[in-house]
Amino acid sequence: MIIVLAHQKGGVGKTTTALNLVEIMKPDIIIDQDAHDGISFLNEFREPGNKLNVIHGLDKASMIKTLRQSEQGKAIVVDCGGFDSDVNRVAIALADVVLVPSNDDIKEVKGLNRFNDMLVEISNDLGEQQVGHVFLTRTHPSRKHFEDFEGFVNEMSHLKMLSTRIPTSKFHNIAHFEGVGVTAHRKTKYSDAARDIKALAKEVTLLLESKKDEQ
Repeated sequence: MIIVLAHQKGGVGKTTTALNLVEIMKPDIIIDQDAHDGISFLNEFREPGNKLNVIHGLDKASMIKTLRQSEQGKAIVVDCGGFDSDVNRVAIALADVVLVPSNDDIKEVKGLNRFNDMLVEISNDLGEQQVGHVFLTRTHPSRKHFEDFEGFVNEMSHLKMLSTRIPTSKFHNIAHFEGVGVTAHRKTKYSDAARDIKALAKEVTLLLESKKDEQ
């Protein structure tokens, strides 16, 4: 199992989402390719004995070697940096599921178009279609309808919308101070934020099962 969180733009919630998914999916390896080493930094705040197995700063050859461990049954989550690179492209190409966090700003459409173009190039190199699954993050909690944004995404050839949305919430910051996700922190595990993350994890699990059935 390889889950990759990627987007050519920073500040969309890749690291926050990756950390939250890690709490539920329990991967064997977390690869931190973020320019700011986000998960590596947050991992320092976790309790001894509860540290994550995080590696970071991989080059292309090391990325391929590490991801190949999935063939021996290892579960891997990759938090890509908000930029295009050969290393990120390798992770995306080898992923079972590519997750694309995105804000609902109209300016996001330009970034998603670029990411779609990247997926087209990767798919052509692979000889099969690699799809990015877009979900909205950091939206206003009271906003419920995103038909315009979803319409733009659904017109892109290699992107699909997920149902789950992850609104802005203070609970993510509370959990971060202990280096954990909202489903693991005693003050946040029953919050709306935890509910939303669980919903996303369920969608990801269904995608993984579908991928397995195809193989």
